[in-house]
Amino acid sequence: MMLQGSILKKQKGLAAVEFIVTIPTLLLILMAITEFGNAFIRYNTLNKMAQNGIRYATTEISGTSSYDQIADINAIKNIVVYGTTSVGDGSAAMIDGVTPSDVTVTHAGGYVTVTINHSYAPMMGNFKSDVNFAVPLNASAMMRTAP
Repeated sequence: MMLQGSILKKQKGLAAVEFIVTIPTLLLILMAITEFGNAFIRYNTLNKMAQNGIRYATTEISGTSSYDQIADINAIKNIVVYGTTSVGDGSAAMIDGVTPSDVTVTHAGGYVTVTINHSYAPMMGNFKSDVNFAVPLNASAMMRTAP
């Protein structure tokens, strides 16, 4: 009986020590899951923005005499970035950091392509560090304009 009591006394703080050892690993895993989720949401939003731009490029061509036409390129870029063709002082980008210069519209060979190049900066990048944690995200959509 005496032996069992001394073993329990020696292991009394063991759970606290194990918790202190494992908590940094658990927090690192939780942060990694959160960052991956944020990057995935950002990538899906960029894809939807490119799809909206390509749809606008091919549908807003009323009054043209040729079938292989697209809308005004500046209007397409504004649709992609701001969600509207007219940009005013109060206009905000749908994703912070995305500007019309990040959007490329190409029209060749009966196809139009809208490409967005964006650099995702994770929350870890807010900490002071010499390491660049930015991840390039590229979204693209293509649609046929010729029959």
